[in-house]
Amino acid sequence: MSLKTFWCLWYFLFGLCIGSFLNVVIYRLPLNLSVARGRSFCLACKHPLSAADLVPVFSFLFLKRKCRYCGAPISWRYPLVELLTGLLFALCCFVYGYGAYSALLCLICCVLIVAWFIDLDHTYIPDRLHVILLGAALLSYFIGPEISLTSRFLGALILGGGMFAIAWFTNGGIGGGDIKLMACCGLLFGWQRMIPAFFFAYLLAALRWVPAYLAKKIPEHTEIPMAPYLAASVMLFALFGQRFIAFYLSLFTA
Repeated sequence: MSLKTFWCLWYFLFGLCIGSFLNVVIYRLPLNLSVARGRSFCLACKHPLSAADLVPVFSFLFLKRKCRYCGAPISWRYPLVELLTGLLFALCCFVYGYGAYSALLCLICCVLIVAWFIDLDHTYIPDRLHVILLGAALLSYFIGPEISLTSRFLGALILGGGMFAIAWFTNGGIGGGDIKLMACCGLLFGWQRMIPAFFFAYLLAALRWVPAYLAKKIPEHTEIPMAPYLAASVMLFALFGQRFIAFYLSLFTA
């Protein structure tokens, strides 16, 4: 096993454990419950869970998707979040190696995953997540790959300002949480990656929702949670944006 493979595997396993914690954050943060205090419990019977019930992914499989205390079904979301976190951690290590920046990128992925699922459940993004992203943007300037201040501020201004203008003219067509999320990501990764990420996110959303609208399967004014698409696109372009952009440009220079 190569050293890089070893570190990617370590990041993946660590990500599984962090993903288990993110499940707690996703549930408790919108309810203003402490994410650091209090044992995890079954949402159906409220029985506290033991350590054996909380092993990422394996407990879900071993218990056959049922609570050992009341037999209530366990949502597929829990292992999905754990596996998604583990995979993203491993990709951060694979793309950027093991070190300070890949660790920071893992933190950013955690924030985006939490925003993804809270918005999916409650159609809003807690402001404290934006504060974490702003702190990460400041730190990334010193430990990350070179992204100029001009690119960062243009990313924040174009995305934040552009989305705000759309929200203004469409009377709330874009949520405030989405505006702040993309402004923070523009500050993190620069306009070159985040403007394509923005359009790709809306392409993903269109592929999901437009057919349902045309088939009249959902009401016309249904509020669509955009954080899942924005978060997925941001993570994709943060990891592979340079490759995507280089490939796109090569199509016009070949």
